[in-house]
Amino acid sequence: MMRVLVPARLRKAVRSWFDSRYISVADHRQDIKDALWEVQTLRREVTTLQAEVQRLRTTPRPSEARAEHRPDPKAEEAHRLAFETAQALDKVLQNEVLVWQAIDELREHSCA
Repeated sequence: MMRVLVPARLRKAVRSWFDSRYISVADHRQDIKDALWEVQTLRREVTTLQAEVQRLRTTPRPSEARAEHRPDPKAEEAHRLAFETAQALDKVLQNEVLVWQAIDELREHSCA
């Protein structure tokens, strides 16, 4: 390894350039804390949405609830759309959970 004398102004300029390009450890820790807080918030939201999906799945269809009356076509269509939306949302939430699990796994590998 070879050592070279470098003027103080040049050394300061190079250090400030490196500092401007890289994040500090404290900022990095804060970013991790913020990300973990967001993950926890999203997990709570996912749990709430999954409970809503489950509730929608167990809710009887309008035609079943009113067997003595003629089924209302608009109500049938609304129920069908709500059910399909709930199924699609459930898939989206499952995929989001898989994404966050992958992020957690990557974080574990990068920290190790």
